[in-house]
Amino acid sequence: MTSGRAAPPLPPPQPPALAARAVSEAARAAAEAWAQPMDPAESGRAASQLHSVLRDLGIATRGLARFQTTGRPADPAPLGFSRLVAAAAQRLVAAWESLDGVIAAEGLGAVPDPDEPGAVLCRAARNTITAWRQPIGTSEDRDTTVQRLITAIGYLSAATQCLITFAPRQRAIVLRAVDATMAAATACLTGAIQPPADEAGPGRQCSGMADGSR
Repeated sequence: MTSGRAAPPLPPPQPPALAARAVSEAARAAAEAWAQPMDPAESGRAASQLHSVLRDLGIATRGLARFQTTGRPADPAPLGFSRLVAAAAQRLVAAWESLDGVIAAEGLGAVPDPDEPGAVLCRAARNTITAWRQPIGTSEDRDTTVQRLITAIGYLSAATQCLITFAPRQRAIVLRAVDATMAAATACLTGAIQPPADEAGPGRQCSGMADGSR
């Protein structure tokens, strides 16, 4: 009879705000890299990486909607926080789904260098799934996490604009729609941490998104 060794324990997930900073920094590096001239293979691979990132951020952002605050007393989340963050997650998933047809038609492309900016961004986005699954921290941690996610989406938007420059016509049309959907996600996240000034503020604008309007 042989005795096997127990598998080493998995490392604990990153704190939510640190995971958000990592994905923001990786998105910035990818945007800078994708601003350089690309051949068709590189452009297609970058679009595939963007597709993966949007999927993982959409899944992870659902967890942020359940952020539990600590402290004595714990600061309550702003009114509508969970609904608006959930709506943002829905928009990110919708952006991912928009790229499905392009990826299915063009394929995933060659396996990238694991150290290239797009691959690093994919890993950072994947890490947010575990980091944000059961997020807990102070209200400052919560708002910092969301703000860094907003920053990350801003860099993803810049990266998408770069991909549009090098994309064939059909992919460019889809990428423009993806960019608009990311802007809608940003509006929801902004409303989640900043109470609307009036009834026509960001929260009102995103209410239909939470109900599934496209």
